[in-house]
Amino acid sequence: MSDWPRAVAAGWHPVAQLSELGGRPLARRLLGAPIVLFRAGDMVAVLRDRCPHRGIPLSRGRVREGTIQCAYHGWRFAADGRCVEVPGSAECPEVSAAALPVRVEAGLVWTCLAEAPPAFPALPEAMQDSSLDRFWWRLRPSRAGLLDALENHLDPAHPHYLHPWLVRAPKRRRPVQVEVRSGPWGAEAIYVEERRNRALLPAALEGRRARSIGRLWPPTIGEVRLESARGKMLSISVAFTPVDRGLTQPWAHFASTRGMVPAWLKAFALKAFHLPVLTQDRTMLRLQDGARTGEGYAIGPLDVLAGAIWRHANGEDVPEEERALEMRL
Repeated sequence: MSDWPRAVAAGWHPVAQLSELGGRPLARRLLGAPIVLFRAGDMVAVLRDRCPHRGIPLSRGRVREGTIQCAYHGWRFAADGRCVEVPGSAECPEVSAAALPVRVEAGLVWTCLAEAPPAFPALPEAMQDSSLDRFWWRLRPSRAGLLDALENHLDPAHPHYLHPWLVRAPKRRRPVQVEVRSGPWGAEAIYVEERRNRALLPAALEGRRARSIGRLWPPTIGEVRLESARGKMLSISVAFTPVDRGLTQPWAHFASTRGMVPAWLKAFALKAFHLPVLTQDRTMLRLQDGARTGEGYAIGPLDVLAGAIWRHANGEDVPEEERALEMRL
């Protein structure tokens, strides 16, 4: 894992929705490493996907009485990795499958590959606010650099060109005051707009926008929060999981102020509006990853959160800073 950014390699990452876990093992990859998830009674277990007996993936086996049983010789392993049965023998060798730490938060199962896991990260409040209409949109992994995908979600500059009339009106830029803050807790950019956005998606969902906020929840969660002049709010939080080099899994969470529109209808509309945006973003991120070289990226005047994203991912110190600027959006 040494070629991954330090805080990413040591960090907690979502690997499944809790609702995905049933009566069978669930195979996943994290940072290129095969892992397996299964239910162990009321618990969720995550192990390295390798039987210590002959190296067979445990995900090819089955879940039995809260343990996972290898498909090759039937050895069974508990949630903590201990071998608890060798069929045909009254004895169990003192061997274990490698167990990983587990947290279940906001409907997701999180794990960490580090030998000494750090404290569990702070999550966007909207992920766990029961007063809001909320849903997870499970998206397939896509070819994209992990930090490229995170920055794309928080980037205010590309929608005019990549999503014209869906997210931003391409030829109707107006001055916007921006407040940028960063520190050990993360980073955020607050865009004070106070206008009616003419693009399709904001006009339909928001009406007159008061402000928008892009926030980094280190190391790999980005939240875009849109607030209307009528007091309505839409939060789009995405946790990006590093499945493998150049393969990133986004876990998208939508939360919005309750109103007259039923939650199920709102979820349908949000997915329908965001599907073309998602498709366009995936295409550009795939091209970006395919053209990757050893050279770094240039930082432009509108890349207000890029520096904090890269510093946090690499475990560097991020001092408390504030600044204000104007851009045209």
